Amino acid sequence: MEQNGEGKPKQPVIFDGMALPPFPPLVKDAKGRFEEIRDLHCRKDDVLLVIYPKSGTHWVWEIVCMLLKKKAEYMKETKEFFFLEAIPDMSVVHNLASPRPLNTHVPYRWLPKQHIENGGKIVHVLRNPKDVAVSMFHHFNNTKEFGEPIDFKTFYERVFMGPVPLFGGWFSYEKEFEQAEAKDTRSAIFTLHYESLKKNPIQETKRLAKFLDVDLSDEVLAEIVDKCSFKKLKEANDTMKDFIKIVPGKTEVNPQEIMSKLYRKGEIGDWKNHFTVALNEHFDAVFKEEMKDSKIQVQYE
Repeated sequence: MEQNGEGKPKQPVIFDGMALPPFPPLVKDAKGRFEEIRDLHCRKDDVLLVIYPKSGTHWVWEIVCMLLKKKAEYMKETKEFFFLEAIPDMSVVHNLASPRPLNTHVPYRWLPKQHIENGGKIVHVLRNPKDVAVSMFHHFNNTKEFGEPIDFKTFYERVFMGPVPLFGGWFSYEKEFEQAEAKDTRSAIFTLHYESLKKNPIQETKRLAKFLDVDLSDEVLAEIVDKCSFKKLKEANDTMKDFIKIVPGKTEVNPQEIMSKLYRKGEIGDWKNHFTVALNEHFDAVFKEEMKDSKIQVQYE
């Protein structure tokens, strides 16, 4: 984790069976912040992005924001300004103009109750968990969130598949969402597959626009898809300058450095370069057991 004032790695915050990043509000009072999120006063036109970490949140965030604005323009603020776990003060959310594109990694049970009761729109992205593990591994090593870099096998065993994984772990997170989508008829959930968006960006962006009740010409949709290509998002460094101002300890960090960590490769199937045969067999066995009652279809390549 990030270094504290004594030069020692910070430990993850443990709450409700989950390991959480040491964001200041969570370090101060994780239970209080989660309750604030659950009790958030919502508007009927709010759009909530609920995505497991390293599953394409920044990418889909930009697409959703452009669709809501009906323009292929990058946000002046980054998604961190609307990131419910990390913003310094939740009152910031109340002052945002509608429609508010809010985002969070919290599991379904902690989502704003009023948003669900209002039938509010929820955009959910599902990414193949092997690529999620690889992306998370590089993120933690690049940011030194676990002190000095560790090898992938160690990360896989101790962190990704550990006893208290991040936000409860991919399996628990996605199964809870699947069950809510099937049973909770109050909410409007749109599940987007990361891999489908990569392979068919125009088609999937049109589907997303329809869900958001946004009517755009094919030309504008194509421009949004182009602006939100991996290469162009990685080059869009200007959007990071305001974020740096509000993140403790990041004032001297170059926007290019942050963006390179947020947008590493964005590839499908990078897991093949990291999983050994033994690790892959272990994961497949765990997946088979964990997801035996699930209908979730994962795209591995």
